[in-house]
Amino acid sequence: MTRYLQIAFKVFLIFLFPFVVLFLALFFDFFGKHQDLGKIELIQAPYYNSVVESSSDKKILFGDLHVHTTYSLDAFVGNLPILEGEGAHPVADACNFARFCANLDFFSVTDHAEFLTKREWDETIESLRNCSLVSEEKDEEEIIPLAGWEWTQTSLNPEEHYGHKNVILKPLQGSLPARPIGAPDHKFFKSIVDAPIYALYGALLYDYENMSSYFNYRQRQLILRNLEYCDENKHVTELPLDCLERAEKPSDLYRKLDEWGMDSLVIPHGSAWGNTSPPMASWRNQLNSSEHNEKYQNLVEIFSGHGNSEEYRAWEAFREINGEYVCPSPTENYIPDCFQAGEIIKERCRVSAGSEEVCNMKAKEARHNFTQSNPFGLLTIPNQMPHEWLESGQCKDCYLPAFEYRPRSSVQYALALRNFTDRNSKPFRFGFIGSSDNHSSRPGTGYKEVNRVLNTDSRYKSSSPILNPPKSSKEYAIPSSQEINLEQMLDRTKPSQGERVASFLYTGGLIASHVSKKNRDELWKSLNNREVYATSGERILLWFDLINHPSGEIKPMGSEFIMPDNPQFQVRALGSQKQIPGCNITDKNNLDLIHQICNGECFNPIDERNNITRIEVVRIRPQSYPNEPIEKLIEDPWLVLPCEPSQEGCEVKFEDTKYLEANREVIYYVRAIQEPSLAIGAANLACDRDDSGKCTKVNLCGDVEGQGEGDCLSENEERAWSSPIFVKFSGN
Repeated sequence: MTRYLQIAFKVFLIFLFPFVVLFLALFFDFFGKHQDLGKIELIQAPYYNSVVESSSDKKILFGDLHVHTTYSLDAFVGNLPILEGEGAHPVADACNFARFCANLDFFSVTDHAEFLTKREWDETIESLRNCSLVSEEKDEEEIIPLAGWEWTQTSLNPEEHYGHKNVILKPLQGSLPARPIGAPDHKFFKSIVDAPIYALYGALLYDYENMSSYFNYRQRQLILRNLEYCDENKHVTELPLDCLERAEKPSDLYRKLDEWGMDSLVIPHGSAWGNTSPPMASWRNQLNSSEHNEKYQNLVEIFSGHGNSEEYRAWEAFREINGEYVCPSPTENYIPDCFQAGEIIKERCRVSAGSEEVCNMKAKEARHNFTQSNPFGLLTIPNQMPHEWLESGQCKDCYLPAFEYRPRSSVQYALALRNFTDRNSKPFRFGFIGSSDNHSSRPGTGYKEVNRVLNTDSRYKSSSPILNPPKSSKEYAIPSSQEINLEQMLDRTKPSQGERVASFLYTGGLIASHVSKKNRDELWKSLNNREVYATSGERILLWFDLINHPSGEIKPMGSEFIMPDNPQFQVRALGSQKQIPGCNITDKNNLDLIHQICNGECFNPIDERNNITRIEVVRIRPQSYPNEPIEKLIEDPWLVLPCEPSQEGCEVKFEDTKYLEANREVIYYVRAIQEPSLAIGAANLACDRDDSGKCTKVNLCGDVEGQGEGDCLSENEERAWSSPIFVKFSGN
C-alpha cells in the first residue's frame, strides 16, 4: 500500500502539483501587477502642420475626442491575448499614436468611468500632462491632450435609457475632479469584475505563454471587488478619494459637474447603436429641462468606429398598438428581427419536412415569442446561428450604419424634436463631431484603411476557437421557438452578436475644428461655438457659411440666429490628401520606434487629393406643434449640388427660396462627399442577392467562408458633415 501511495504522490508532484500551484497563485493573486504607465516619446513628430483657411487667418485642426486605453475594463479584456489582443495599452500609447501615426492636433482619453479606480484616473492625468510636455517652448502646441471619461449608461427600458456620453475637461493643469463619474449598475462591467475564477484559470492554462495577463486581470478583479460606492447625498468635494462615484441620470451628471465647477463638455455618442440601446430607444425621454443641459451638451458624435448615427428612418423594430408591441412587416430597406425569427423557424420547419400550414403557424408563433421577449428575443430561437438572421435589424440604405440601427435615437430625429409641455426645455442644438471610439489607445485610426484587427474594435476571426467555437448544422435545426420568462432575465445583459457586429465596425472618424490659433483656449472656444465638423476619418477640408446676414457678417457652421430674409449659403470643400504605404521617416534612428508604435503604417500623404464629387444639403424643420410627424420634417437630401473633379476642391452656393413662405425655424447642414475609395467594413454583411434583390446569404467580416480574415475592404464614399446652422424665423 505504501508503494502505491508513493507512486500516487510522485504522479501528483509531476502532473497535478503545477496545476494546483497555478490555481492557488491565481486565487490568492501571487503574481498580478498593475499595468505599466508606458513611455511617452519626447522626440519631434514627423509632421507638424495645421491647415490654414484660404479666406481668413483661421486654421483647421483634426482630433479625436473618444479613445479608450486598457484602463477601461472592456478594453482590458478585449486586449487579452486569448481574445486576439496585444495586451496592455496605457495612456502613453495614445499620445505616441496620435503624434507619430495619426498626426493629430488634439485628442482626449475617455476611459469608462465605471470601475475606473482613483489610481488609474491619477495616472491618466499624469500621462496626459507628460504628453503635453512635447509642446513646451513652441509658438503653437504640437499636440493638445484633453482629459475626460465616458459615462456609460444603459437600460433595457427605453424610458430609462439615456445612452453613452463622454465628459471632456478643458483644463489639464491645476485641480481636476478627484475621480470620474460613472453610471450605476452596469451589468456588462460588473460581469467582468465578477468573472468566475475557473474561467480565468481555463484561460491561463489555454494561453499559458501569456499567463501574466491573467494574473493581472485577477489582481484588478480583487481590487475592484473591495471598492465602495460614494455617498450620493454628499457634495463631490466631501467624498472619499477612492470611492466609485455614480450619476444615475444625465441631470445627476450635470449637477456633479456643476459642483466641480470647471469647464467641461458632455458629448453623447453611439446613440443609434443597437448593441447598447434597446430597440425602442428615443431621444424624447431626455428632451426636457432636467436631462438636457445646453451648457454642457452642445455637441454630438455623429460617426465613430461603431458606425453612423446620423440618419432617421420611419421604420421601427416593433410597432406599438393599444399599448402592446407587435411585429411589423418588413419594408424595402428594413427587415425586423422579429420577422426574421419567424423566417428562421419556417425554414427549419421546411427542412424537417413540415407542411406549409404547420410551418407558417410556427413562424407566426416565433414572431410573437420574439416580440413578447423584447429585448431578449434572440433567446427564443434555440441555438441560433449568426448567418440565419441575414440582414435583419440593419438599416440597409444608411451610410456605414451602426449595428441594429435605432432610428429614433438618430441625430436627425433629435434635431427635429421639440418639447411642448416643458416650458423650460431647450431644444437639442448639436454641433457634429466624429471620433474613433478605439479601445487600444489608437486615436485617429481612420488615417489609413489598414490592419482591421488593430485599427478597429473587431477582434473576430472565424479560425479562433475562443471567439468562434465550432457548431454543427444539426445543433440548431430545431423547428420551434421558445418562450422566455422575462422575470428571470432581470440580471442578464442582452444576448451578444459578436460575429455579426464585426461587419459593422470601422476605423472611425475625426473631429475638425476651426480655430484662430493652435492652443487649448482657442480649441475650447471652437468646441463651445460648434464651429466644428465631423469626417468619416479622412482629412476633408470643409467650410459652410451663411453669407447674407443683415449684419454683414459671415455666419459659420454652428451659428444660431434670427433671419428676416431667405438665407443664402456658401460651401467650400477640398478632398483629403491621398495616402501611400509606409511611413515617411527621415530620421533612420526612429524607424524601429515608429514601426513598433504604428505597425509600419503612418499618416503619409502625397500632394494629390481625392476629388469631391458632390455636396448634399440636409434641411430639417423642427416640430411646430405636438406630435407633428417627424418623417415629413427631415429632407435628406434636400439639395444635391454636383462638383466637377478638381484638385482645387468644390465651391457652391445655394438659397432657400421657400424660407419666408414656410414661416418657421429651419436647420441646415451639408455633407461633402468624396470619390469612392476602399474602406474596412464598407460592405457590412456583403449579401449575396437573388434576381429580386433579396439577401440569400451573408458574408461576415472575419469569416473565412464570408469576407475572410483580412481587412474586409470595399468601396466607400468618405465624407464630412458640417455642424448645422440654426436659422430662426424673425416672426417666431
